[in-house]
Amino acid sequence: MPLRWPWYRLKALIAAFVLVTAAVSFAIIISSIASLKAGANEYSVSGWETRHFAGKWLYLIGAKFRSQPSTEQENATLRQFFSLTRDIDKLEAALSDTDARGQGRDASKVADLDSKRQQRSGIQAETERILEGRITQVLGDQGITRSALLGRVVWPPVAFDFTDAPRMLAESPRDRIELIHQTPLREGLPLPEVERIEEETGKKHNTAALAFPLGGYGAYPTIVDYGDDYRASLRVIAHEWTHNYLFFRPLGIRYNLSNALRTINETTADLVGDEVAGDVIARWPIDPSKPPPTPPPAASAEAPPEQPQRVDAIAELRKLRGEVDALLKDGKVDEAEALMEQRRQELAAKGFRVRKINQAYFAFLNLYAGAAGNPVATNPIGPKVDEVRKKTPSLKAFVDVIGEVTSVQELDAAVAKLSGSQGS
Repeated sequence: MPLRWPWYRLKALIAAFVLVTAAVSFAIIISSIASLKAGANEYSVSGWETRHFAGKWLYLIGAKFRSQPSTEQENATLRQFFSLTRDIDKLEAALSDTDARGQGRDASKVADLDSKRQQRSGIQAETERILEGRITQVLGDQGITRSALLGRVVWPPVAFDFTDAPRMLAESPRDRIELIHQTPLREGLPLPEVERIEEETGKKHNTAALAFPLGGYGAYPTIVDYGDDYRASLRVIAHEWTHNYLFFRPLGIRYNLSNALRTINETTADLVGDEVAGDVIARWPIDPSKPPPTPPPAASAEAPPEQPQRVDAIAELRKLRGEVDALLKDGKVDEAEALMEQRRQELAAKGFRVRKINQAYFAFLNLYAGAAGNPVATNPIGPKVDEVRKKTPSLKAFVDVIGEVTSVQELDAAVAKLSGSQGS
């Protein structure tokens, strides 16, 4: 009697083949449009995709033919992964501190670090599969799908890799706060090298430059920095997926045309990431004995997330932004820069440490506006995107409306139209 595969496995194989073929094409298009030719210190997205794309999809195809773990087994894997990352971060910080002091490395800490990295590596692919699957299910239940050969699917597939994310080198003119250039820097650059690049870039272009650590980056599979928190990781994964989703819509394809469109994109991705993360945690809490923690908003990715906030840093930074704008308007560039450094030191003395505050600091953070974005942002576009979400009945309706926006004027029109339809 001839051997026959069960229909569900054959269907999974066909679906996997279709998804992989289309996703490869998607990655090629992304790389082609972005013209991603990296310099000596720049991050190579095409290189990332070459190294990670095949392994990601081979693992996911193989998972279709393996027995599926229970929800509790999955939760145990997630708890272990995030716990290992917390331990690794602490060990790396301790060893970095001894390096900075010129002291010898503790051999036992080095061995412990290597062991924990190996343990994390052993469960990383499964952790990624679990998180991808849960986000995919929530997106599907929300109806954020597209028609495909085998029915409605979440497209593009949710696919990411945990890794050391790059930094983004942001530049602003010194005489005003405006993001004029962004360059992703390769991962793993030591801080002295990062600071050298910032200084050289600023001198060469007469700009304020600052390299921000990123939580994620929208390649394909998306790049997500190693996370030590369930909610925070879910937010970043869903945020970066939203950029890939919007790439097929008028808003996303125009991402690089202006700072206004970048802000609409980033604010939208923040909203989707926050909402999807909440839905995933409500459905699959990994520690049912206590409510999942919600991390306080950080004014900068440079500030350690575990550090208690002893000062209302958000209010202080917003006040500083207004003072700097006023000084720059009067042409007092040196005074504005001196004030930013003075306030940085004052905040550090009160327990809120930021490596550097300059024009690029405020310009870059201003992209992440709105309620789910960075609280330091003062960009008026953010509340407009928030208003669209408030006036749409579902997450799907929100991304359908916002995905068609191609300018601030169209955003204003969408808010007005939604306000009128609710009032009628």
